[in-house]
Amino acid sequence: MSDELIFASEKIPDATPTVALRPWKILIVDDDEEVHSITKLALRNFTFDSRPRMFLHAYSGKEGLSSLAEHPDVAVCLLDVVMETEHAGLETASAIRSVLKNSFVRIVLRTGQPGQAPEETIIAEYDINDYKEKTELTRGKLHTLLYSCLRSYRDIIALDRSRTGLERILASSTQLQQKTYLKDFAKGILEQISAVIAPEEDTFYAHGHGIAAFEQAGELKVIAGTGEFSDKEQHSAIDILPSECAHILLDMTPGFKSQMTSAGFICLYRSSDNHAGILFLRDFQTRNELEGHLLHMFCHNALTAFENISLRTLLEESQREIVYMLGDAVEHRSQDTGFHLRRVSEISYLLAKKCGLPTEQASNIREAAPLHDLGKIAIPDAILNKPAKLDGPEWEIMKTHAEIGYQMLAVSDKPLLQLGAEIARDHHERWDGTGYPAGKKGTQISLPGRIAAVADVFDALCSRRVYKSAWEIKQVEEYFQLQRGLHFDPQLVDLLFENLAEFILIQQQFADKT
Repeated sequence: MSDELIFASEKIPDATPTVALRPWKILIVDDDEEVHSITKLALRNFTFDSRPRMFLHAYSGKEGLSSLAEHPDVAVCLLDVVMETEHAGLETASAIRSVLKNSFVRIVLRTGQPGQAPEETIIAEYDINDYKEKTELTRGKLHTLLYSCLRSYRDIIALDRSRTGLERILASSTQLQQKTYLKDFAKGILEQISAVIAPEEDTFYAHGHGIAAFEQAGELKVIAGTGEFSDKEQHSAIDILPSECAHILLDMTPGFKSQMTSAGFICLYRSSDNHAGILFLRDFQTRNELEGHLLHMFCHNALTAFENISLRTLLEESQREIVYMLGDAVEHRSQDTGFHLRRVSEISYLLAKKCGLPTEQASNIREAAPLHDLGKIAIPDAILNKPAKLDGPEWEIMKTHAEIGYQMLAVSDKPLLQLGAEIARDHHERWDGTGYPAGKKGTQISLPGRIAAVADVFDALCSRRVYKSAWEIKQVEEYFQLQRGLHFDPQLVDLLFENLAEFILIQQQFADKT
């Protein structure tokens, strides 16, 4: 007979995850161990909004402050007045507000010696929420006290979260020129819903699981995600959303529509030109008709604003693309410039960053740099593509491209085109004042123009042209060192060759095809 033991098969438990509710933290600060025990016993079955409670214990004012510093999300502090000193509790209450700067926790002073700290004086002078004699706190009254304190704490937290969400949306509306503003606005919408519609910390929104998506290039992409969706930005919304929501995505009718599904709440706004925006809130359920109406109205307004901001982003991206196409049109008139335009843009961006310019300003220089030779569109092909050195009259004609490019762009009031005009005008000026078209000297030449000058010549020397072969990098460095302080800004020359490997990488990444 085999000695092996045969076990009965076990039923595999349901693996469906449940949402863990955060407990209400209740801090008991009292030097009497019996008070701790009695309080816990009286509240052993206490719950509020279906959330459990968790007790924290401290036996002196100092321990109480330490516990609150470690747990700033304590909802209620039951604080004894007389502990290590006669006024330890009062000093602790004051320190909670003034030192820890915790205005959220509800403080209830409890005393067994009411004569030492009169109630009228304490309530008036200290930022506390209630004052009780220990003898009057029966089980029923203690439950009533906790309900009152927790409702107050919950509402204060909801107001603060509402303020935070509103601040984020308002901040994003003042940063419309920044590339990240759309993401900030979308995330602010998700946070604002959690504060306005479902403010309780224990609900799903305590760790918000939601996405905001907008249609980009015919595909619904996640702009912002919270909770389990926080790493899904730029993913396809259709791939992420549960199957219960598929039908609403397939509805191509313009307008706003929303639905509470078994997977959560989803709303979609589709414009007349078939742009779409989506908000999805996983596992969210409204509790009454009023909440449902508020959620519907808030999401409708949020998605409308979201669409307007998204369309502005698309307009800005279109403007940048048109700028690049203008420069590209000039580039393609020249037979051998290849990826010169792209390399000058990337070199200008990197050089601007090395100068210490903010990323946004450096990015603007990169986007405007393709316009540096726009004026060459007016130069005859015979001169532009001449496979030999230009003669005197031809050179004079070639030099006019700087002023022509400036005049073409300066008529616009758009910041990007204004920057392009500045670069077109100044990128042939020289540090020693012998350049053209205006003979500017030193810092009279705009910094974007000085940056583009270095980028343009560096790439021209490193690249093959119809009239020359590419120079060896050693020759390029020797030339720049000779022209340091003559043709070029000396600081920019130093930055270029101190970081030469990074600039050579750009040359290799956008090398001309042979």
